[in-house]
Amino acid sequence: MRSLRRLIGVAALAAAPVAGLSLFAAPAAVAHDQLVASTPEDGGTVSTPLTAVELVFSNAIPGEFVQVAVTDAAGATFQDGAPQTAGDTVTQTVQQLPDGAYTIAYRVVSSDGHPIEGTVGFTVSGVGPAAPAETPAEAPSETPSAAPSETPSAPAETPAEEPSDETTPAAGSGSSSADDGGGLGSTATVLLIVGGAVVVAVLAFVAAGGRRRGTAEDTDS
Repeated sequence: MRSLRRLIGVAALAAAPVAGLSLFAAPAAVAHDQLVASTPEDGGTVSTPLTAVELVFSNAIPGEFVQVAVTDAAGATFQDGAPQTAGDTVTQTVQQLPDGAYTIAYRVVSSDGHPIEGTVGFTVSGVGPAAPAETPAEAPSETPSAAPSETPSAPAETPAEEPSDETTPAAGSGSSSADDGGGLGSTATVLLIVGGAVVVAVLAFVAAGGRRRGTAEDTDS
């Protein structure tokens, strides 16, 4: 009996540390949140247009560090705006998803502070291709606006050349009138000189005739 009690006591002492470790390890394993549901489901097929995708976790998570990306097989992204968090559900709005395979990649912070991440794959079928872009509709609006801006600039140069032709005769006429005035002035000067010379000659002739008469009278007396 004593030996049996000793064996039980030794076994209890040996099991105590293992039990203590299990008590500390169990809460740590349970505390990590996990993805429990998604819309669309992982591996599911969607045949109606999607406006958003949802991720549901096992516990409420903070919304400050939530990241969600929705990509197709070529790597193009389709998420629209930032994800919204309400308790344990994360909602991410998306653009129009044409037919094809898609992946939802998420990264959130668990309620115990540890980050968790994962992916959800789904397929869109029966929705059709993506709507054509509206960019070509804006192109014609730019073409007519550029044409009128160049038209008024051409006739602006025509009237600027006409006054230059009219000013040429005016300058010529001014120079010719100046030359005519100079010719008349020189002619008048010559006439004055000739006239003065004639007057002087007449006065000299008259003076000489008077002297001859005076000499003759003195001789007769």
